[in-house]
Amino acid sequence: MPKVKDVMNRDFLVLSPDMVGGEAIELMYRRNKSYAPVVEEGKLEGWVRALDLMVGCKHSKVEDLMLYIDEIKVLKEDEEISQDLIEEMVGEEVIAYPVVNKEGEVVGTLSVFDLLRYYRSPRD
Repeated sequence: MPKVKDVMNRDFLVLSPDMVGGEAIELMYRRNKSYAPVVEEGKLEGWVRALDLMVGCKHSKVEDLMLYIDEIKVLKEDEEISQDLIEEMVGEEVIAYPVVNKEGEVVGTLSVFDLLRYYRSPRD
């Protein structure tokens, strides 16, 4: 089985908890992202989905609209991508999870689209 770091997206959008919701959704729209880790001082604070921002007040701060660390699953870059993880993401319709290194710094995101790309691409 591949490791998370072999499949994850390293070109991810990072939002600040102090960012205003309207600004965050505009940035997500321009970057064509539907989710983003919320990071402060290099550490993961939470996770936000475009839907969370759209249903929240555009004048609210991201920290008021995000899912906090204890409300989300966080993947470690060195863990293996198991069949259980794939089934969980598909079965629970989870679009993506944040990925952190040993120091707790966000190093990527893993989405169902990353998994599809990986498993559809030819490998040696």
